[in-house]
Amino acid sequence: MPKAVVELPLFKEAKNYVFRLLKIRFRSEKELHDKLQHRGFSQETITQTISYFKQLKLVDDHQFARKWIASRLLLPQPFGVHRIRFELKEKGIALGIINEAWAQATVDYSEGDVVGRLAQRQVVKCSSMSPIKRRQRVYGYLLRRGFNPQVILEIIRDL
Repeated sequence: MPKAVVELPLFKEAKNYVFRLLKIRFRSEKELHDKLQHRGFSQETITQTISYFKQLKLVDDHQFARKWIASRLLLPQPFGVHRIRFELKEKGIALGIINEAWAQATVDYSEGDVVGRLAQRQVVKCSSMSPIKRRQRVYGYLLRRGFNPQVILEIIRDL
């Protein structure tokens, strides 16, 4: 249990709001800070609220990054490393934490296999197009999903 907290007038309201947010999905510290700030809470209330949840271990950027990466890689149509890193940076996760979480989450991950599988799905959708147009469409799709351009080129060369 967190140490005794001198509750600010809006602390209870902020706590309830954060509990509702965390009920939906795990959040980064920056996300919670931005949400509370947008709701009009004072900086002191925001700091106290985030500290409270960190003590409860309900806010942990390391754990958030690991969960985010795992969820993005397990989608039926997963995202690539560039997109996932970008999303984590947008959520306020430090680069060191991102690199550490990525190394842990991708021990058995092969970007080439994932790109190949997604490319095959897209080829079927673009089967009526000319080979050049089909390659362009597949390349653009995979690039927007955040995969490495060199890996994409190696895979689509044979399409």
